[in-house]
Amino acid sequence: MEIRSSKLFKQQVTDLVCYLKVTFGKRIAFRVKSEIEKKVFLLKLFPNMGTVEPLLEEEPLVYRYLVIKHNKILYTVEENYIFIHLLWDCRQDSGHLMELIKDVD
Repeated sequence: MEIRSSKLFKQQVTDLVCYLKVTFGKRIAFRVKSEIEKKVFLLKLFPNMGTVEPLLEEEPLVYRYLVIKHNKILYTVEENYIFIHLLWDCRQDSGHLMELIKDVD
């Protein structure tokens, strides 16, 4: 199954990797980036492996997530592809998630 992702998700991954590189070093940044890539690859094989996001149950789409450390990859399974909406830091206020999800392209 094809994987598509929002501009926001791509930017969030780039920002996270840059932050980790500066703060913790290249090795940690590479490890987290590799973990994100591995999870995205697994989605191709097992699209429904993520848990349904309870904070977004009221939304018309069924949002699922995969956890990486304290971040969630939020995605939806469409008919012919998987769309990754965003990378969300779980330490943030849940209201912020609602705002972010509405702004995703």
